[in-house]
Amino acid sequence: MQRTDIDNTARVAHRQVRSSTTLNRRYVRRPGQSTDVAVSIKKSPAVSHFRSEIISSGTTNVKTAQKIAPAQSHPLQTLANQRVKMMRDSSVQKTGLVSGVTAKQMKDDAIQKALTSTMKQDKKKTSSKKSNKMHFGFGRVVLALSCAAVALLAIVYFVNLNMPDISLRVAAMQTGIEASYPSYVPRDYSLADITSQDGKITLNFKNSQTDSSIVLVEEKSSWDSNALLANFVKNEFSENYTTIREQGLTIYVDGSKATWVNGGVVYKLSSTNSDLTKKQIKSIATSL
Repeated sequence: MQRTDIDNTARVAHRQVRSSTTLNRRYVRRPGQSTDVAVSIKKSPAVSHFRSEIISSGTTNVKTAQKIAPAQSHPLQTLANQRVKMMRDSSVQKTGLVSGVTAKQMKDDAIQKALTSTMKQDKKKTSSKKSNKMHFGFGRVVLALSCAAVALLAIVYFVNLNMPDISLRVAAMQTGIEASYPSYVPRDYSLADITSQDGKITLNFKNSQTDSSIVLVEEKSSWDSNALLANFVKNEFSENYTTIREQGLTIYVDGSKATWVNGGVVYKLSSTNSDLTKKQIKSIATSL
């Protein structure tokens, strides 16, 4: 390629774009009068109306054409319709709905059923609460009565248990003796009465089964064991008395009779229709 061709090509490529003058009225010639010939087509008087017959395929008339058979449903579609109908009938039978029932009636019936069930549940809850309250109230009454009975029995038991001690304290206040009640009493014996006179207290125990009794006399004295032996034992007991020493006490025993001194009080024990053993006498003496 020559140098001049390259320069021409470059000048063409870098040429500035000019504005279009196509739509500028100054450069477009105004159209003049048309020289075309107007052709008028008149309707022939022989044609009074359009033909009513529709020509199909160029030669066949509608009246002479074969009648078109109506559309038939597909066997699968017919079967599907039957199944849908059967399902609707079964749902109606299950729910008990009638085909003539409207949607509003169905809604009202559902609301009425819901209200009825709610009222029944409320009645059941109310009755259960009342029954629970009655049972709870009855249970509280029974519990209160039981507690009262237990408390009464406890008071009676406490009073019976401490009655001998209470009676002994009253007798001790009357005589001024520091009397005491034995914590050991032979089996089947119980306190019958307590008497206080002439500065001494007498406790009488009886056995209801054998009609035997045990008498314990407590008398204030300044004697000791030797004075008791010289002033009482040698005069009242026989020469065959027995001396028992237990827990610092000197007990003189003659058959079912016994005597000893403890804390400035002389104790004299005797029995009627009863044979007290030495072990029982020792137990009574050490329990005071």
